[in-house]
Amino acid sequence: MLFLICFFNRTVSAQQRHEKIIIESNYLLYLPEDYQQDSLKKFPLVLFLHGSGERGNDLDKVKAQGLPRLVEAGKKFPFILVSPQSVADWETRDLMLLLQGLEKKYRIDDERLYLTGLSMGGYGSWDMATKYPGLFAAVIPVCGGGDPSTVWNMRHTPTWVFHGAKDDAVPLKASQEMVDALRIENPSVKFTVFPEAGHDSWTAAYDTDSLYTWMLSQKVFKYKAITLDQQVLENYQGHYVNSIGNDTIRVTAAPGALIGTTRGRMVEIKPYDKNKFFISEDEPVDIVFSGKGKKQQFVINDRRREVYQLIKKE
Repeated sequence: MLFLICFFNRTVSAQQRHEKIIIESNYLLYLPEDYQQDSLKKFPLVLFLHGSGERGNDLDKVKAQGLPRLVEAGKKFPFILVSPQSVADWETRDLMLLLQGLEKKYRIDDERLYLTGLSMGGYGSWDMATKYPGLFAAVIPVCGGGDPSTVWNMRHTPTWVFHGAKDDAVPLKASQEMVDALRIENPSVKFTVFPEAGHDSWTAAYDTDSLYTWMLSQKVFKYKAITLDQQVLENYQGHYVNSIGNDTIRVTAAPGALIGTTRGRMVEIKPYDKNKFFISEDEPVDIVFSGKGKKQQFVINDRRREVYQLIKKE
């Protein structure tokens, strides 16, 4: 996807303005009214992805729907709003470069990055959230969809999904399948269906005042170690092999944690739940144990899922 290059006057205000950044992307920017009042204060940021009807090289089109439309009508928000414009489908790599550029330029609270989009932007929201787990504090896809097999990556991401029951452009099933798959991993996912709404479910969604209260209360998930009884840790000891048999991990118990050893490397694995462990607070990787006896196993949730089966108790 190509982002368009445009040059515009730069004036800081609480209205949306056209802005050019060094990665040659084109977007609308809204800054809260108090952004200039405290040079040390950091602000939440919402990345808004428009639908297919707003594609092109005219930023005024982006103002037609969703959050930019509300700002244009005079609504004030306590967060930075960035609304890029695309000429084709959303590409997550380009959006990531955009965010990285914004974080260098504006005072952004990186624990409170939020993602939302409608229609094509709803699809883009699902796609980006699954490809960059741990980046967003909350995700709000509106009348979108995606690949249900990828939503396990959002197991720690607060998510609120909206759709219209009478949508004949993106069927309700598209959101329902994503929510059903996510609920297995993330039971707190919220799903609002507007019974009389067609494709335009975004007007009602973004008019939901409680959405903003909920969204702004979320911070990016970080693992936090807990204390487990040493006997619980010892129950996980053993040698485990992956499904294709080319990697074996020895798991042993240490005070307050497990140690995983493979190919001469040792890694400390800290518990954040009775059967769930993590390696680093800032990495969206965890290890989940299940089963008993000969059926005991663990799953490493990284960029892909890998199952290790117990072959020998320690």
